[in-house]
Amino acid sequence: MGWNHRVLAHKYKDEVYFEIHEVLYDENGISNGYTEKGITVGGETVKGMLWTLNKMKACLKKPILWAGDDFSNEYKP
Repeated sequence: MGWNHRVLAHKYKDEVYFEIHEVLYDENGISNGYTEKGITVGGETVKGMLWTLNKMKACLKKPILWAGDDFSNEYKP
């Protein structure tokens, strides 16, 4: 099982907002879960923070996924 950073679209009332989460994948590469809350940039070192920021930037180039009941489906505006 692996993970990566992904942008998730959340529904709140009639609005949609976006957060970066850690998304988990099964052994077949299928997304099967994500962190409850969006992630923040932090680390034990500045180098660790830079690694996180670079991964967060990279996830902006991937398709956005829905959170909640529609999780794993691609968000299409």
